[in-house]
Amino acid sequence: MRRRFPILLTLLGLAPGAGAQEQARTLSLDGALDLFHRNSPALAAARSRVHQAEAGSRQEAALPNPVASVTSEDLGAYSEQYFNLRQPMDFLWAMGARGARGDARRRAARARFRADSALLALEVKLRHIDTWQAREALGAHQRVDSTIASLLALANVRFAEGDLSGYDVRRLEVERSAAARRLASAENELRAAEAALGGLVSEDATPASGAAFVGAPPALPPGFSATARARAQRPELSVARATVEVWDAESALARRGVLEGAALSGGFKRQSDGQEGLFLGLEVPVPFLDRRTGAAEAARAGAEAAGSEATALERAVTREASLAATRLASAMTLAARLPDAGAGQSEGLLRIARVAWDEGEIGIVELLDAADAYLDSHLMNIGIRTDAWRAYFQLERAVGGLSDGNDRGDER
Repeated sequence: MRRRFPILLTLLGLAPGAGAQEQARTLSLDGALDLFHRNSPALAAARSRVHQAEAGSRQEAALPNPVASVTSEDLGAYSEQYFNLRQPMDFLWAMGARGARGDARRRAARARFRADSALLALEVKLRHIDTWQAREALGAHQRVDSTIASLLALANVRFAEGDLSGYDVRRLEVERSAAARRLASAENELRAAEAALGGLVSEDATPASGAAFVGAPPALPPGFSATARARAQRPELSVARATVEVWDAESALARRGVLEGAALSGGFKRQSDGQEGLFLGLEVPVPFLDRRTGAAEAARAGAEAAGSEATALERAVTREASLAATRLASAMTLAARLPDAGAGQSEGLLRIARVAWDEGEIGIVELLDAADAYLDSHLMNIGIRTDAWRAYFQLERAVGGLSDGNDRGDER
């Protein structure tokens, strides 16, 4: 008569080597983004470019300095002294265009920073969810590996007592080796994911891991239009539109450049014969040889090219937002239809199979099939949730932000 063994379910056991993951810090998404904004050299470089553009814009709006000079002419019995002051005047008709160009460049720099920041923040979010996925997958592999290890220990006892065939023992040994290889691969994937996240958020590249993601991503607001939001908020479009304004200002400056070099001068003159007094002068260029026609045409062509590029970019952004919204809708629909991808049923199936094997009602192959079903359903469940969050993060970036919170990466 078959001897009955106690049902030793070790589904929550930890496999050897898992302790190596304890060194990685576990971070929430907000915590990871905060560290990223403090430690990222790429983001620091983007901030420096913004400061450079803003400083350049302020300098461009500055008025030209007057030029002072002193001249003395000694002609023996007669001498003259001049005290001159010369003030360039072309800024009077160029000031508006220069100011508009500086403002447009400043807006373009800030929008470019928002675009760079959003792209970098998206990478942090994706690496964050990758670490969660890898850690959850490792847990599923650990449970299966521990279960097969306990089965193998029982099988060896049964084989020694003549209650189990040698084939079943060898079959379990083969499956134990396969599970160990899968477990080692899952551990390596987790280490790689944590190293990638740590390299983005940690000053010293210390491995980091993402905290658990609970449930599905938040639902989009009623009447949400991804394409309309993208056209209104996508920072790359702001860069393109500001670039058009820069070229418009360049065109205005080129047209008014025919009077570049005009200046008002004046001063005080003293002669050795006792005569002295003030004098005034006006310098005006004569647009005879250079009428700035070529520069004006080049600026107009630049403005037209920038406008065409902005239109093409708007179409591309609209397509990207539409595709991102479709991907998120598909992922959310799948997550709603398969809330746990059969994970609960497969775990129950594994328990039932274990009992049936212990009672001699099924063979080792059926029991291993139940373990495979358990692993496949858990990995599918993890993948479905990961895909939904990845699609949500990608839509955030595609539309320029989904909420008033820090989901674009530039407010911190």
